[in-house]
Amino acid sequence: MRTNNTELTILSTTIRRDAEGRYCLNDCHKASGGDAPKAPAQWLRNDQTKALIEELSDVQISTSPVSTKKGGANQGTYACKELVYAYAMWISPSFNLQVIRAFDALVTGQIPNSSPKPKRIRKPAFDTAFTRCMNVVALLPNVDENQKVLMAARGTHTLTGINPLEAMGYSALPAATEDNYQTPTQLGKPFGLPPRRVNQILVDAGLQVHTPGSSTGSDWSMTDKGLAYGKMFDTSRRGGKGSQQQLKWKPSVAEFLRPFSQTPA
Repeated sequence: MRTNNTELTILSTTIRRDAEGRYCLNDCHKASGGDAPKAPAQWLRNDQTKALIEELSDVQISTSPVSTKKGGANQGTYACKELVYAYAMWISPSFNLQVIRAFDALVTGQIPNSSPKPKRIRKPAFDTAFTRCMNVVALLPNVDENQKVLMAARGTHTLTGINPLEAMGYSALPAATEDNYQTPTQLGKPFGLPPRRVNQILVDAGLQVHTPGSSTGSDWSMTDKGLAYGKMFDTSRRGGKGSQQQLKWKPSVAEFLRPFSQTPA
């Protein structure tokens, strides 16, 4: 990309000029990276620099080849083009080349596009991103499995631009309803186990603890391990006055009950 230019620009840094047309060496120093040992003041102490300035002074009778302005918005050291070239070479050959190109661009009225192309950020494969997101959400407490999948899918979309659920035709996951969960009575029936025995097995398995008189109205609460299997649901109190929460379980909890089955195999 090229645009019309009437100013000297080196590596995207505009080089100021004074009334006599000299160029600001401080701006050149800034364009080069601003390394302190390469400051204009250091270069001006060089014997070769002094000799070059003296030679140019003999040629340029009306205008001094270098001038330093102190104070104000335009303070700095200003030098003629020949000194700018010499200063750039003193900094480094590569910077000198940039200065030569900048002056060529000034003559032709163009600004070379010296800005490097931004590196293309490579996005991870969406299946890899989804697996990583699932590993993260698995550590979150009090989040059911469906919510974890949805969160991982959103994270994958942020990282890759692809929502894996939508890619597979899932516009939504089924919400956790009471139809997906069972009471201890329902869980124990296929195994010939009464609800009290089921509750004790779930306690022994580390899925729940007995919490009589809790604020939820339920006598049972899930442990961290139990969060993967259970969910609290609102249910009407006996007599229909008010509501309370009831802990119900996924059918997969049957794996903990099967060893205690009282029914023939």
